[in-house]
Amino acid sequence: MIVFISVGDFLVAGGNIVGEWVITRASQPDVLACRIQAAIGTIAILSSFFWTVYLSLYFYLTICRRISMESEKRVMMLFHGTAWGIPVIIAIIAFVQKGVGYSGDLVSSGWCWISSKQRWWEMVFWMCIAGKGWEISAYIAITVFYVLVKLHIRQEVSSGFMSGSPFLTVRSVEVAKKADHKLTFIPVVFILLRIWGTIRFFRFLACLPDCRTIGPRPALQWLEILQGIGDNSQGFANFVLFCLFTDKIRERFRLCCGHCMPVCCRTAERDPMLQSTNLFYDSFGNK
Repeated sequence: MIVFISVGDFLVAGGNIVGEWVITRASQPDVLACRIQAAIGTIAILSSFFWTVYLSLYFYLTICRRISMESEKRVMMLFHGTAWGIPVIIAIIAFVQKGVGYSGDLVSSGWCWISSKQRWWEMVFWMCIAGKGWEISAYIAITVFYVLVKLHIRQEVSSGFMSGSPFLTVRSVEVAKKADHKLTFIPVVFILLRIWGTIRFFRFLACLPDCRTIGPRPALQWLEILQGIGDNSQGFANFVLFCLFTDKIRERFRLCCGHCMPVCCRTAERDPMLQSTNLFYDSFGNK
C-alpha cells in the first residue's frame, strides 16, 4: 500500500510543478492545460488520501480484528476499486462541469485546482468534493484507526507472555513498542504537513462571499509557502516513516552500501535482534 500512496504523492508533486509552469508560461491562465493538470492533481491527491486512510484501516483489520487471508484479499480489491475509481469519477465530473481550472492562489500555492470563475458556493462545493472534504475526513479517520491499534497493542503487551498472546518473546514486545511509537508519528506527521492548506481553506470560507476572487486579507504569504511545502512533502515523509525508521529496511541499505562501496562502508554484521519471531507486526515495515 505504501507503493500506491507513493504513486499518488509523486503525481501530486509532479502535477503541481506542471501547474506552476503552465500558469507562468500561459498568456491566459484558465487554459485547457491548466484544467487537465487540475483534474490529474485531483485524482492524485484523492488517491493519496484514500490509500493513507486504507493503510490505517488495514492495520486495524489485521492487528485488532485479525481478519483471514481470504478476507484480506477481498478488502484489498475493495480498496483498489474505491481508491482509484472514486477519484477518477470526481475528477471527470469536475472537469466536464468546469469546476477545476485556474484558482488564482485562493487556497493553493500556485498550481491549478478549483476554478475561480464560478459562484462562491460552487467553489466551496468543488473544494470540498475535490479535496478538502476528504482531507478533513482523513485527519479524523487515520487518527481514530491508529489510536485503536495503539490501544490494542498496549493491551496485548500488558498481557505479557500469557497463553494466546502474540508476544511470545522479548523481541516481540520490542517490535510492538516500536510499532506503537511509529503509530504516534504517522497521523501527527500527516496532519502537520496538510494542516496549512486546511487553515487557508477555512480562512477562505470565513471571508466569503466578498473575497471570492481576491482571497482573504491579509494574504499571509508564509501560510501559502508552508502549504506549498507540506502538500508536496507527504511522499518524503512516508519514506522516512516506513523506510528509514524500519530496522529491516535500514539493514538492507547497509548491505547494499557494503556491496557497492566495500572500501568506504563496512557491512554491519546482521543483528540477531532483527530476526523477529513475531512476523505479525512486521507489516509496519513491509506494507
